[in-house]
Amino acid sequence: MQHHFCPKSFPSTPKDIISDESRRKQIVIVGAGASGLFAALSLKRMGVVNVTVLEASNDIGGRLKAVRPTSSDLTLDVGAEWIHSTDGSRVLNSMMEGLALDGDNDESNKVELITYQPKWYFGKRRSKLMTTIYKETKFKSATWYSWLKDNVYEKVKDNVELNSPVSEIRYNNKQEGGEKAVEVVLANGEIRTADVLICTVPLGILKQSIAKDRTSASASASLQFNPALPIKLQEAIHAIDMPPGLRVLFQMKEKFYPDLTSANSLFTLLCNPNEMTLAYDATLGKDREENILAVVAIGNEHAGKRFGGMSTCEVGKEALRIVDDLFDGQGTVNLIGEPLVQDWSEEPFIRGTYTFPGSNRHRRTLGQSIGESGQVIFAGEHTSMKYHSLVPGAAYEGRRAALDAVGMMAD
Repeated sequence: MQHHFCPKSFPSTPKDIISDESRRKQIVIVGAGASGLFAALSLKRMGVVNVTVLEASNDIGGRLKAVRPTSSDLTLDVGAEWIHSTDGSRVLNSMMEGLALDGDNDESNKVELITYQPKWYFGKRRSKLMTTIYKETKFKSATWYSWLKDNVYEKVKDNVELNSPVSEIRYNNKQEGGEKAVEVVLANGEIRTADVLICTVPLGILKQSIAKDRTSASASASLQFNPALPIKLQEAIHAIDMPPGLRVLFQMKEKFYPDLTSANSLFTLLCNPNEMTLAYDATLGKDREENILAVVAIGNEHAGKRFGGMSTCEVGKEALRIVDDLFDGQGTVNLIGEPLVQDWSEEPFIRGTYTFPGSNRHRRTLGQSIGESGQVIFAGEHTSMKYHSLVPGAAYEGRRAALDAVGMMAD
């Protein structure tokens, strides 16, 4: 069974299509995840000169993150991991199509991929059905994070400012005397101005921005809009779910676990695929000697209630209990060192995993611009009606937002 959950084509980015006057206008992008970086590269390709990407954290990637769980050079994704297509090369090539800059190396986008078709288990029972129908591709030695960094960030790195959290976005400003339409207030009080702003912060941060009780949000992660976002947009932000989720990596002495084991039953997983706990071989197909077992928990029940409020140490211990329950105590017996925990719910500039299916009407609203002259554009996997939750979906929306911005500048 072939799976092609990703876009087959992406918005075009014609080279140098704007006037000299328009190319000098200022565009600010908030967020240096996949969507923000693809927006920046698209704008650069189209000839926009003044582009600034403000990233709140100390690294790019957003929910694309890779770590080294052992002392070797093995690097694994702890955020987005799967390409979600049986033709991963086509997806990666499509994402970069039309974004070449002068002097680019045509070989830069080529990475080695593996066919990923794990043997599925539900508890101790093997599922021939899921083993047969589930097939896609993953990176072999690279990661989503390294691919984004090498192919996109490296081309726009001079435009990216790390450790630059935004606390307030003021839009609907009058453009008298050449004043910019948008003011961007950083957490340190510095004010930047822009003709157009592209906001690519995750939906979890947008949810915080409209929450009546903002005391739970840390001051460094708090984002406000002035004036407040339109009611229809607030309703759309509230309606789409971005639940908690985490991933824990364990280094084990021996491989006592199958390729992939679900703590859910097959019936439960099919009825509610948005609530899951999986334990899987994180090095399957990578030709590595290390035994790395990953545990992923996603959803308000599986992640929120079971792990909510726990410290990093407690999350690791609770995830190990899941391993022991699934594999008769073998986790504790074989564990080497401390587990590596990535809890996306606790990341101050993320606050969740990825968005779950919802009304296309709400996603359409999320993707609309706001302001008297449309000065603020939203983009991210949460604005995609077809490809939400996917890295290619975020890239698609970043490219779409760049085209929208160029259109506004030309008006």
